[in-house]
Amino acid sequence: MLQFSSTLTTIITLFFNSLSDAWKDLGKEAKDAYATSVQNFVEEVKRDFTDKLARRKMKELDDFEGSPDEVRAWCQRMTLFFQSNDISKEWERIEIALGKIKGGKDNWAQCWADTQIRKFLPFQKEWKETDGDLDILTMTNKPPFKTWENMADEMAQFFISTETQTHVIDKLIKLKQGNRLLEDYWSEFIT
Repeated sequence: MLQFSSTLTTIITLFFNSLSDAWKDLGKEAKDAYATSVQNFVEEVKRDFTDKLARRKMKELDDFEGSPDEVRAWCQRMTLFFQSNDISKEWERIEIALGKIKGGKDNWAQCWADTQIRKFLPFQKEWKETDGDLDILTMTNKPPFKTWENMADEMAQFFISTETQTHVIDKLIKLKQGNRLLEDYWSEFIT
């Protein structure tokens, strides 16, 4: 938002500089009217920009509870959330994602997240002490994941067991469309 305001201010300044001779000839009332008009225009543009930005932001996502069937889709939604909300720092992405993993059958997802959080906390403390301006290679405490994508891959490996993978492959091999409608076939395929 700061960059947008700065750019808009520059454009307006250039506009007024190009009209400086005409501006000098205007009386105080006319200058005040123009200044108010420009200020109103700037506020309207800012509101419009802010409204568009707010509409673009995604709402909070559901927690991940360890379902093998949902892990990849949840990670994709998290990636979309990060992109839509301009969250580009890997450590912020990991921090947010770890906070969204809760519960699950026998508290399985929470246990996995708690283990990763215990690994992440010393790194996070060191990272925040340097205002995030730190070379990971020189850090004393290493993060549990190098990137958000790395974390998503490790989650998939952990939550999608070999048994689950074998079951899905068997189901895919046995799946036949036959004379069913594509929608029925697709519905069975994705469940």
